[in-house]
Amino acid sequence: MISSKDVFAKRKQGQLDEAYQLALQLMSAPGAGEWDHKALGWCLIDLIKRDSRAENSQHMEHYRLQLDDVVVSAVDEVFAKQRDYALSLCRPDGRLREEGKALSMRGEHAQAAAVYREALAAQPADSGLQTSLAWELYRYGKLLLEHESVNVGLIKRNLNEYLKLSVEKPSILHSCFLQQAAKLAEQGNLNMLGFSRLWNLEFLRPEDFERFQGEDGKTYPALAEKFIRQACKDVIASKNTTDLTYILPYLDGAIQRYPDNIWIKHSKAKVFVAVGRYEEAMLFGVDVAKAKPGEYWAWDLLGDICEASDQEATRSCYCKGLMCSRDDAFIGKLRLKLANILIAAGDFSRAKFEVERVVAFKVKAEQKIPEAAAQIVAQQWYADVEAASSNLDYYQVNAVGTEALLFSNMPWISASVGERFTVTGQDGKPKKRRRLFIEAGTMPKEVNIRESEFPLSGASPGDPIRLKGEFHADNRFQLYLIEQRSAGATWDIAPTKIGVVDHVNEAKQVAHFIVERGVDGLIQLSEFSSTLRMGDVVAVKIARYQTRDGARYRVLVAESTGEVPGSSVRKGFACNVRAEREMGFTPDDIFIPPNLMKAAAISDGDWVSGVAILNFNKKRSQWGWKAISASKQVDHSAGTDLQAESPLIR
Repeated sequence: MISSKDVFAKRKQGQLDEAYQLALQLMSAPGAGEWDHKALGWCLIDLIKRDSRAENSQHMEHYRLQLDDVVVSAVDEVFAKQRDYALSLCRPDGRLREEGKALSMRGEHAQAAAVYREALAAQPADSGLQTSLAWELYRYGKLLLEHESVNVGLIKRNLNEYLKLSVEKPSILHSCFLQQAAKLAEQGNLNMLGFSRLWNLEFLRPEDFERFQGEDGKTYPALAEKFIRQACKDVIASKNTTDLTYILPYLDGAIQRYPDNIWIKHSKAKVFVAVGRYEEAMLFGVDVAKAKPGEYWAWDLLGDICEASDQEATRSCYCKGLMCSRDDAFIGKLRLKLANILIAAGDFSRAKFEVERVVAFKVKAEQKIPEAAAQIVAQQWYADVEAASSNLDYYQVNAVGTEALLFSNMPWISASVGERFTVTGQDGKPKKRRRLFIEAGTMPKEVNIRESEFPLSGASPGDPIRLKGEFHADNRFQLYLIEQRSAGATWDIAPTKIGVVDHVNEAKQVAHFIVERGVDGLIQLSEFSSTLRMGDVVAVKIARYQTRDGARYRVLVAESTGEVPGSSVRKGFACNVRAEREMGFTPDDIFIPPNLMKAAAISDGDWVSGVAILNFNKKRSQWGWKAISASKQVDHSAGTDLQAESPLIR
């Protein structure tokens, strides 16, 4: 006797028609159960899918009617979903859906989109069809962007069609279209600001704000990071305050999220300049110039910001910019800006020098001469004036004013010169660096700069200097100005600290000292005329520097001293001792090493006096006290002035 198991077995073996016939026999017998209905239903689903793929519609209506009559429990979601799908294939739009899917699999995305449009015409509210069409529009646009000759009009048409569809937002699909729009905008073929309004930036996903790493190991901007800069270009072009109001919250968010992206600050400054908000532009323009003091475009921007209120500052910035670069492929506009300032001042010879450089480059490169240059050349004075041979001296004199513009409100920081050292760069080549030690509360801080940034060639370690600079988000120090400090003494930025030697390494000729918990360092034995021993007191000037493992301390000056260290690092003790496995322990947990116990013949319960120093137990990762001298006392009153009496304390 046949059962539903026989039907499923035949179906699994690929004998679909035989399985179907067996299922019909089951259904014709009295008392057909739910599994018999399922067996027939799954056969009908498979038959409809098969005939749909083969575009054989002869029996599909018959199968549809049978499948409609199959009764299966509503809790079988898998069956219900597949039945609905199979029934949709029996409709014209369902067959079109399958055809579109097949075309997409073959990479024929334009044809697939056309088929989905036809299906959508019959079922305009079908969200699945709208999503399928959207994906084909995206894939087709992606192919078009890869062509050598990009069909911009067709890609834009696809973008417009997508924006009219009702799809899930936010979603990967929605972000894919923003990415595609960003590529068009990058080529200058799309107004990103206008597109973003239609796309709706409220639908940005958290993933759209994440930077990503390419196969080359480089980190690339996030989608949101890229789009915001592109939208800013459109605001700058429109000079429209409404556009600024729209983009400003996203621009501010990007500056907060990507503090290392100087280009976003550059964009914000230019946006403010475009709408005439120069004071706000100055805040960001100064940040840009501080971060990129060697780039002509940073000074070009700052000069544009100053133009409305301070012509002298504008001239200083343009001169500074022209000192940063000699590449006429980039600085032509900057030359012409300075030329107009020189013309206004009646300095025609220097103005002609700038214009001639621009014209000569354009002619040599076979490029069009800028209209701004042509207008100057056409002025009456131009032919009668001999151009200056160079404007470098003019740049140097006038660029001095930029320092006051950038750093007038920045305080001077007292500092001391450090030594020169060499590191190996990522390219494997040696790089010369210079340590500087800057005043920072009770402990100076070490910073490193390129040796080329250090202008005081005759300075020696410890010499007093002052500087202007600041730390960036990555803890990198940016130096702006540096000069000698007349009122100061050698290493005066580092207060003297009193420390105790807690270990001497004769082999390496170094001693380790401790000032307080977490503040310690190494000193060279060669710096001392007498021999250092554990427990000796030293006066040190130290500075803090940062490593991957945390703060460390570098010794600037070290010498022996008769000063008494604080009780937080060295103290005397006099008490009964508990002996355990050749080690001693006081009631307040001072550890007495076996060598001291043996040398003083200390036993359990003996009254002992001595000196202990602060000690860090690396195995247990905890602080404690360790005796460095100990002697057994018969008279318990002995050892009350322990620091003075201990033979190891000098």
